[in-house]
Amino acid sequence: MRRSLLIPLAAVALTASIASGTPLPDPPFSSGGFIPPDSTVYKQEVNVGKILSKYASSAAKCDIKAVKDLQLAYEPANQAKVPEVQDAWTACRAKADLRFTVGRDKLLLKGTPACLDQAGIDAIRAQIDAQFPLLASIVFCDADAANPDPVTNLNIPDFRNEALGEADAAKVILKVGTSAAKCLTKGVLYAMKFGNPLPQEILDRIQLCLDKYETYGLEKMAKLDQTQALPACLPLSTAQGLVSATVDLAGQLTDENYCQE
Repeated sequence: MRRSLLIPLAAVALTASIASGTPLPDPPFSSGGFIPPDSTVYKQEVNVGKILSKYASSAAKCDIKAVKDLQLAYEPANQAKVPEVQDAWTACRAKADLRFTVGRDKLLLKGTPACLDQAGIDAIRAQIDAQFPLLASIVFCDADAANPDPVTNLNIPDFRNEALGEADAAKVILKVGTSAAKCLTKGVLYAMKFGNPLPQEILDRIQLCLDKYETYGLEKMAKLDQTQALPACLPLSTAQGLVSATVDLAGQLTDENYCQE
């Protein structure tokens, strides 16, 4: 059973009372965490997940845009524009950081579980930040123009079609990750209703949801390959493997996000 990223949806009404300290069921939550003891805690944990997911999405979009813009800027006729694009990326990342900080502080004022104080939330963000270079090295793999760009630390290809192909692949991964997360967020609600373990029918429902978005990603990568949009350094097998890994590893932080016992 696969795991999910921290990109929860809005809370819905809950109908069951869960004993304090009940672990999230494995499957599908193999990284751990606890079933929220009540709807108030659940909403708090969901809201923390939302600001983290928005931050991750915003930062990823900064990188995607930077790769496309830097590819053009690194052409001999446009070298003077490289610092301008680098500055734009720095500003984009700073904006994402500011939105995260403002959102986090608002949540803290409203109240969060003790395990999701400022230090707890920032620790999850640090783990998300640590994943960016790992993913970027796979998706933004062509480094013929810059290996890497010294400001963004992103590899920059020398041909436009390579930059666009990498950007399209990155968008697919982002879509798959956020969508798979919604499946598991719904799974938390199921756990609050049915407890641990989940009925097989519910497990099948969650798996069907995850499979749907994995299939979406695999098909999108196949289409990019068929149209020769993927660069040589990102063959179809690697691109599709990254799709599957994104779904498989999406729930690696559930223990930190759903931490209230």
